[in-house]
Amino acid sequence: MSTSSTKSSSSPIDQVYDVIIIGAGLSGLSASLRLAMFGKKVLLLEKHYVVGGLNSFYSKNGRKFDVGLHALTNYPSKNSGKSSPLLKLCRQLRISIDSLDLREQSHSRITFADDHLLFDNNFDFFISQVEEKFPTEKARFHQMLEKMKAFPAYSTDAQELSTRAFLSENLKEPLLREMLLCPTCYYGSARSGDIDLPTFIMLFDAIFRQGLSRPQKGIRSILDQMTRKLKKLGVDRKMRSSVRRIHASDDRVSCVELDSGETFEAESVVSTCGALETQEMLDQSMSPKPVEEGRFTIVESMSVYSGSPRDFNWNETVIFFNESSTFDYSEPSELIDLRSGVICMPENYGAEENAELTESKLRITHPANFDKWSLLNEQEYEESKEILENRILSNGLKYLKDGCSLEDTFKSKIVTRDTFTPKTIKRFTNHLNGTLYGSPTKSRDGSTRLKNLFLAGTDQGYVGIVGAMLGGIAVANNQILTR
Repeated sequence: MSTSSTKSSSSPIDQVYDVIIIGAGLSGLSASLRLAMFGKKVLLLEKHYVVGGLNSFYSKNGRKFDVGLHALTNYPSKNSGKSSPLLKLCRQLRISIDSLDLREQSHSRITFADDHLLFDNNFDFFISQVEEKFPTEKARFHQMLEKMKAFPAYSTDAQELSTRAFLSENLKEPLLREMLLCPTCYYGSARSGDIDLPTFIMLFDAIFRQGLSRPQKGIRSILDQMTRKLKKLGVDRKMRSSVRRIHASDDRVSCVELDSGETFEAESVVSTCGALETQEMLDQSMSPKPVEEGRFTIVESMSVYSGSPRDFNWNETVIFFNESSTFDYSEPSELIDLRSGVICMPENYGAEENAELTESKLRITHPANFDKWSLLNEQEYEESKEILENRILSNGLKYLKDGCSLEDTFKSKIVTRDTFTPKTIKRFTNHLNGTLYGSPTKSRDGSTRLKNLFLAGTDQGYVGIVGAMLGGIAVANNQILTR
């Protein structure tokens, strides 16, 4: 690589690398590891004090809380063979699938008012549920599945068509269309009221065709392995290191400058912090077209309680709920929208193994409004969190078996609680508007106008834990290692 020090910054170059990666989320970790495996000298920069980004963990009151991880999608069933995305990712990073100690979901549910669709890690079971609940849609549903198989969803130049329009063209039953949209939107849509068709198909495959699991020890099972490998391969990792400016000259990045004043040069730079966030760091445009601002964000309340979900006869793993027959996936006008959300019971992954646990968690997620939360002063913020914790719990229990009648009993068993908001997401990830899925404008191949600057992660367009990791690997393989 070139060791020249051509730059727009007045600061001297502190060190030269083959690749600088901005952001130590799962895509950044994966790209770093893949590049280091092939002898690249890599610098990994992270503003936070822990790795993982949107999929990390923290400690409070002596307990570990996963952030982000509701489910590891793309469970490698016996029928998946070598085509399983999760197995592909493990091969690329030389991680043993057995080392993740995966626990399968028990079963999960989509519930709209009094209508329900169950699913587990057997796709035939989900098909039977659709056929049972919507018998007049049987033929159309199967025809739609064939169209989805034929659509090049995984191509970097796949057309970003409207899924709502696609479902309307192929299914007559409005309720079925809304129920299919709900889990896929919650697990990966950056678009208000819709999800682009490639992302819908990828998530449909990941959730329903392949299924859900969770490492027994949570996201740490993945993060710990990756950080150990990075250390062994000699990746330089700088934590608590925010990027002040990405300097560019003509059509190339010349160097990366930190808030500390340190300046680094590299042949290639990969940013995983989002398209608009990256653009704010640049001293010139990286894209010939405007990038749309993302708005979707969440509030999540987590309760730790004594006992097992089985103590309350709660056997489901994930519940996607909506109070009516119409699903409104949009930024609410108030702090949160209680009309729909997601419930996750992590201990119901591998439920049989976890039956004797002394403590369990209940996680309830709702759409939220970043601006409303940002306008609150510190006292208002804490008061709002406390009030909403109780509202979220009472509302969520309505969707669990006998949840309302068990509310007092359940509350008496809570040993600690915590809630994070869009302000929390913004603080620890720097994502504009505290967004989960970034901008609706995606760059599947990771390219920008600048020849040596690439995007991975949220605004690359591959969603979920598996998608984020494969996206980072794809940029490493296709944009850097092949050069």
